[in-house]
Amino acid sequence: MTDQRDAEQAFKAMWRRMLADPAAVDLNKANFDYAMEAVAPGVLTRMAKMQACFRPTPQNEHQVLIVGRLDYGRRARLGVLPRAPSARTVDFGDGLALRFARHPAAEYFMTRVLPKDGVHEPELVEYLKRTLRHRDVVVDIGAHTGYVSCVAAALGATVIAVEMQPTLIPMIQLNAALNDLWSVHPLCAAIGDRNGMVPTYRINPSPGTQSAVWHWETSKFPFGSVNHDCIPCLTLDSLFPGPELPSLVKVDVEGAEGRVLAGAGDLIRKRQTRFMVEVHAHLLPKYGTRLPDLLAPFEADGWTLSMLTTDGLRPLTREAFVDPEGPIARHAHNAPVLFEPRSG
Repeated sequence: MTDQRDAEQAFKAMWRRMLADPAAVDLNKANFDYAMEAVAPGVLTRMAKMQACFRPTPQNEHQVLIVGRLDYGRRARLGVLPRAPSARTVDFGDGLALRFARHPAAEYFMTRVLPKDGVHEPELVEYLKRTLRHRDVVVDIGAHTGYVSCVAAALGATVIAVEMQPTLIPMIQLNAALNDLWSVHPLCAAIGDRNGMVPTYRINPSPGTQSAVWHWETSKFPFGSVNHDCIPCLTLDSLFPGPELPSLVKVDVEGAEGRVLAGAGDLIRKRQTRFMVEVHAHLLPKYGTRLPDLLAPFEADGWTLSMLTTDGLRPLTREAFVDPEGPIARHAHNAPVLFEPRSG
């Protein structure tokens, strides 16, 4: 992290010098590496061309070619995205407003999930606004059309938007592009307790329909089925072996949350990542999972529990979490629970 901060400060200092004197542009290796990560291709191309103009060396001319390909790559990506007839703007407050595409593939979410007025999952949105920091890494498991992913990216995070329905991957890309959010990285995969390939039904992409390991394991259909998609199943541990770990993992997988956590044992033991898990208590039995199974990986001396409510985070005891008559099991919808490492 220190090296990253030093590179950022060095680049900003160079940028200030260049604004005062264009001939002072100095895309040395450290500045160039940072700019390749953090600066939009159009701006980077102009900087590289400026440097090549004042210092026409082979290395500087080569930099122009490299960043030119980045600029072409971004325009090519925009060119292959689906077209939406219109988009809806959602005002999240505090100066944050995002656009979401009205497209047939997103029709269910746009017409039945997203409120006509106001914000979907306002408690989660407020939590993200309070806690996310610039350059945090967020894993959005069950991203659907990228609603939460775009909010997190707009707040400065880098987002791995995991969605197992291939039809929705272009929707995530489109919504990110509509808001010029290039730190949203869609990943078409299922997150579970093992690595491998699984078939999943190719049906209408409505929330909750595909987010279940149960569908794959009760299915008798082979990979060769013309009515199924073949996608990778991955564990969180395989995605993040270290040292760079996510700050937050959001899990919304319609009852398969136990499978996700079972594949995150190493990540949980490192105690550097918060887990915001939407607990679907009524669906857990489909996967042979119970509330104690969700709690077991999080040792009592290393983790705190809170339930996300309209009034913010409410502390939750381990006894209340597993109580069959408690607030999780009897929640009116699906209970969002935060598992957070204890400080120290």
